[in-house]
Amino acid sequence: MHRIARKLVPTLALIALVAGSGCADRGVPTAPAPAAVPSFGQGGSPNLASVATFRQRPSVTIAWAKKWIGPEGGRLDFQGFAIVVPAGAVDRVTQFSISLPVDPQGSEHVIAEFGPHNRQFAQPVTVELPFRGTSIEGSTTPTIVSWSDLWVDKGAKVTPDGQRLTTETYDFSTYATSDAVTMRGGSITVSGG
Repeated sequence: MHRIARKLVPTLALIALVAGSGCADRGVPTAPAPAAVPSFGQGGSPNLASVATFRQRPSVTIAWAKKWIGPEGGRLDFQGFAIVVPAGAVDRVTQFSISLPVDPQGSEHVIAEFGPHNRQFAQPVTVELPFRGTSIEGSTTPTIVSWSDLWVDKGAKVTPDGQRLTTETYDFSTYATSDAVTMRGGSITVSGG
């Protein structure tokens, strides 16, 4: 009996070590994100009716990415979406993330959940969303909106290469792109800051 136990204990320890090596603390995805219309943000599922769509739906097999970024700043790029963290925005190493919907109703839309949630940044952080190849490319009033019970217009600038829209924020939620004129005719509030 002792001989079996001596052989079994090292094997179990090795299994535990291997199982723990994919720990989310290392910033490596360990499981796929839920395949549902994004219910991120506080206040339930966003209304996608006025959200821009991709001209050609992206093929998303991994629906999220994350990266540890410290006080020196850094960047996380994923499927045309990005987070740009300037120096001093966080006071310690922080895990940033971008999550995309993978279901048929959500994945055609230019929408993503940015994290971490419930965190105020000391400096504004830039979020970037795809513009070229979307239903609002060529719009004279493209904008980025964030979800918090309703869409809030955050304003946006087109990057010099025309690929993305950018805006700055002190906290994260779900962000999407839209045409400002279309959104104002629907359910949008203009941000006060």
